[in-house]
Amino acid sequence: EKILKSWEYIIQTKREHIDFINKIVEAYEGVGNVRTLDNQNGLIKIITNSYLINEMDSIIERLREKEIKIDILEKREWLGIL
Repeated sequence: EKILKSWEYIIQTKREHIDFINKIVEAYEGVGNVRTLDNQNGLIKIITNSYLINEMDSIIERLREKEIKIDILEKREWLGIL
């Protein structure tokens, strides 16, 4: 039996891409939550869970194909901080 764990991606993007990334992730209802860590520097966090991590990876890849800058600085088990 798999244990459901939460995961987080710490992502560097362009400031002007934050809102678009948020809207795309929201469009896939329940796949993840986007939090802005530093608006000025384009630093965001996306929280998801272990069942949806492959789907989140493919969403990130599709965004990159659309020329959206997404550099994953960290991909780790969620530390519990929103």
